[in-house]
Amino acid sequence: MIKKILFIFGLLLITCNTVLSAEVDINAFVNKYGQEVQNIIKSNLHYTGTENATSAVTYKIHPDGSVTDIKLEQESGTGFDKAVIEAVQKSAPFKPFPKEINLSDITMTSGFQHKVEKYRSARMSIMPVEPSAQTQEAYKKYMSEVGKYIFDRIPTVYSYIPQEPVIKCTILKDGTITNVQIAETSGIEEYDKKIIETYTGMKVAPFPDELSMYEELPYSARVYRQLRSRPTLGVPGVMFR
Repeated sequence: MIKKILFIFGLLLITCNTVLSAEVDINAFVNKYGQEVQNIIKSNLHYTGTENATSAVTYKIHPDGSVTDIKLEQESGTGFDKAVIEAVQKSAPFKPFPKEINLSDITMTSGFQHKVEKYRSARMSIMPVEPSAQTQEAYKKYMSEVGKYIFDRIPTVYSYIPQEPVIKCTILKDGTITNVQIAETSGIEEYDKKIIETYTGMKVAPFPDELSMYEELPYSARVYRQLRSRPTLGVPGVMFR
């Protein structure tokens, strides 16, 4: 029997942080998109070697569906390594991201296993594998700290804001916040602009060692009215009224 097992490692880390609620649409999109990607790669992975082999490959998918930065994370030392890379290359480009999805790219790490047993029929199967409990716990802790940091620096000069804005951004490996956007407006254009100005280029803590395999992570949060009205919020020099 020949069995090929493919799993996604980077896509399951998008969870709601405990300080500000995260938008579930990005998480749902990434999981669904990742499943589609792995099915396409699976269909293009062909290998007939006679030795058991396990390979893992990392690649970056851009909004237009193109793929860059393909590299082996785990080598089997067999021709299976080449077959895995060629399967990713052959599968690209993938479907473009929807315009409403605020992601600069998706970095995926996928593992493939080729097993050979004599005198049995051939079969292919697919199995998603979640990150380790340690990695997931590190992610939750890191995002909680990021949420608290952002929470303490929410800018406002208004005692009333019509709507609760949703912030979307990207956190780079060194902690730099980029691609800040307002997914849902506060109802006051000046306040929306102030949020973007405040958070663009801001630096939070760098990724911990447990998340070092990621170059960036998406972040999304809703700013609630009751949080904005507290005098502990704001940045130095900004007055409340």
